[in-house]
Amino acid sequence: MSRSRRYLDGLFAPLTEELTSHELDVAGRIPAGLDGRYLRTGANPRPDIDPERHHLLAATAMVHGTELGGGRVLSHRNRWITPPPVPPRLTRDLLVPAADGCAGLFTHAGDVFASAEMGVPCRLSPQLETLDLADFGAPLPTGAAPHPRHDPRSGELHLLAYHFEAPYLRHHRIDARGQLIESRDLPLPQPGMVHDFALTAQHLVIFDLPVRFNEDALLDGQPLPYRWEERGAARIGLLPRQGPSTTTRWFAIDPCWVSHVAGAFEVGDRVVVDLIRKPSRFRHDLRGDDDGPGELLRCTLDPRFDFALVEVLDADPQDLPVVDPRLPNSERRWLWTTAQEPDDHGHLPAGRELYRHDLGRGQRATIALPEDFCAGAMTFVPAHPSAPEGKGWLLGYLSHRSDEFGEMIILDATRPEAEPVARIRLPQRMPLGSHGCWLGRP
Repeated sequence: MSRSRRYLDGLFAPLTEELTSHELDVAGRIPAGLDGRYLRTGANPRPDIDPERHHLLAATAMVHGTELGGGRVLSHRNRWITPPPVPPRLTRDLLVPAADGCAGLFTHAGDVFASAEMGVPCRLSPQLETLDLADFGAPLPTGAAPHPRHDPRSGELHLLAYHFEAPYLRHHRIDARGQLIESRDLPLPQPGMVHDFALTAQHLVIFDLPVRFNEDALLDGQPLPYRWEERGAARIGLLPRQGPSTTTRWFAIDPCWVSHVAGAFEVGDRVVVDLIRKPSRFRHDLRGDDDGPGELLRCTLDPRFDFALVEVLDADPQDLPVVDPRLPNSERRWLWTTAQEPDDHGHLPAGRELYRHDLGRGQRATIALPEDFCAGAMTFVPAHPSAPEGKGWLLGYLSHRSDEFGEMIILDATRPEAEPVARIRLPQRMPLGSHGCWLGRP
């Protein structure tokens, strides 16, 4: 496989047409409690893409959606995300364009948004058509990073946005109605990539990692001008959720890349952060996210020290952590990840099984996927609003290693040894993609 086509062929090969289907084959039974839509996005460049300029994390995207209800599959559709132009009234306020939407999806105040690195999120219709830029009552000058954080207690949405011009990092707080109520500059001393962060009841947890803005990459026209900085330092920042950011405490860690944060919580005056650590990013692989395997880590931020206390919970290669969405900022027992295994060309990621972590007992169970299928990020859906933590379903799309079809899989999250609850055959192949979300029916 040509290096320039690594993310254009095989499991990543893009689709070439949009479809809408209402008749899909199902093996098993779809739980009656799943009433809503499962959505997932991912890079899906159009046929005229220049392979030398394609980047898995900054590419034309396609969003897929499967609607469930009454124990049935109601529809499945896929649509390219078409970033809208910036309205004239915002041209002076925005430093970045509309996001291509290839990195993630999130919901807030009844709307669905597609996000990416260094772009303003796009709002999508229920039919997955691109509507307009996210409008939270005030502009987001540097857009939003791919992973927002919800606070189930207050209903607030928190966004971070990084940029290569000062201020290098911004924090936006949006109320439950979808209105921006606070924006503040955060103390990042130099321009770095900030892909994810964490939220607790009282704190914001940010990462200052050695993936820095690279002017040469920008002048070369690279869509994501950040590169690994040799001999660069890494640290975790802890600051109040709102108000002045001058009280930030920094905790040193070994140089690394934090690909995803599972969550964080407070224990007395300490903050505990569960995350996936990788050895680097954009050091060897400049077009995607294959700079080495991830491992599940727990970092404890204790105010008595100026460094984080690090514990490796699981050193086996894995990424894409999932928790019960009702407990993102609280101590939790259950955590799911996607195992990372080399594909046919020795590249990561290609997940052929999932892990269910019992953090309370320090145990791990393996969830086998159907033969010859690979998974990306999964989504957890509670069985009902008052169900115990971890009681519900894992949903996700599966990519077949050779055949021209994909599947959606529904797993009982409490029974890792069980066969899938349901397998839905999709009308076309499913490329490996990014993150998804569940939008329940009101």
